[in-house]
Parts: sequence; C-alpha cells; structure tokens
Amino acid sequence: MLRAILWILGSEWANLMRVLWPRYDRKVHYFTFGANLDESVLAQRRIKVFASFDHVLENASLQFSQPGFYDQHGYASADPSDGSVVYGKIYLILERDARRMDYFEGEPFLRVHEKVFREADGIHYYYYRTTRIANGLKPTREYLDYLLNAYATMDIVPQAYIEQIKATETLEVFQPMTKTSVFVRDLSSWPGVLQPILLGYERKLQKLIEFAWHKSLVQWAIRGHNS
Repeated sequence: MLRAILWILGSEWANLMRVLWPRYDRKVHYFTFGANLDESVLAQRRIKVFASFDHVLENASLQFSQPGFYDQHGYASADPSDGSVVYGKIYLILERDARRMDYFEGEPFLRVHEKVFREADGIHYYYYRTTRIANGLKPTREYLDYLLNAYATMDIVPQAYIEQIKATETLEVFQPMTKTSVFVRDLSSWPGVLQPILLGYERKLQKLIEFAWHKSLVQWAIRGHNS
C-alpha cells in the first residue's frame, strides 16, 4: 500500500515541478517503441517533443512481456535478444517530462520497468525495459494499433516486421489477474492459506494504480505540450 501511495504522490510532485519550474534549458533523449509512439498518448500525458527521429535499437526484441492489469494482459518491452532489433523513435524531451514519464512507466516505487541507457551516433538516450519478463501475454487492440499506426509512417520499418506485429494475438476478454506481480512478487512462496488473500490484495492495489494512472490534480496546468 505504501508504494502505491508514494507512486501517486511522487507523480503529482513531478507534475507540480513541471508546472512551476519546467527548466526548458535541460533536455534528454528518450527512445520509445510502444504507446508513446502515438501523438494522442503524448498529448494526454502532456509530453512536449522538441525533436524526434526514427531509430533502430539493436540486440533487443519487441515482446509483450510486461504484465498489465488483467489476466494475460501485456505491454511492450524491448527484451535482450542478440541479433534482433526494435524499431521506434528517439524523442528530445524536457528532463522534467522525462521524470514524469518515469511515473507513467511505473519505474519509481512500483519498479515494473528499469531504465536502460544507450549511446548512438554521439547521442545518449534511455528506454524502459520490463523488470519481470512474462511469457504468453497479449496487448489490447487499442495498444497494438498505437504501434501499427506509427510503423505505417516510418520508412525504416520493414513490411515483414509490421506483418509480424500485426499478427500478434490481442486480449479480447478482460478477466481479473490470476497472478501477482507488482506488490506481491512471488505468490507461490507464501503459505497456501494466505495466497487468495494476497491475490486479492494485489488486485485491489492494481485497480488503484489503474484508476490513478492518467488522473492528476495538477497535470491540466502544464502548458507547451503537443496537443
């Protein structure tokens, strides 16, 4: 519970600092390959992009291996894979917005992602990668379309890659999660009599996070975003 509260409070603090002290002279490069490829998502999150360009991340594979909010629900991750590549975009954004993005990606307190730092052509950038690879997960139709719509506008993405992603099975039935992941990391290590209680605890906290994910008392005041 404490981690969920700290995540909510930390997110609001990051939004407030963006409003009061944006520090336009301090920017970073961020590589995205998921929902943030879509301009409507950036507008919803009020993330301003000062420059962007297509990029190929080497020795990584696009997998929907980041557990989501429902049973078999998954988000995209660039998991380590020698010889494979992930197509996406590098954005130049404010450090303040990068800090806010950390909360959208569940990196502080929830620790569902880790930040990976790379360098290409003299540009230092980072991206998010899941901290707990799970197999057999499925993205929602909406989420998968964010990727496919972006790929259709990117000349560097091969058609075979697009077809491979297009063939991904999507989540059609939204059922409560049957495994813990964020707040109870290893359910099987607990006594059997406690496992249903801990699963219920995980579900409730996950619902709280899902509810709060794009709700803020402060974010509306951010100016200069891409919408």
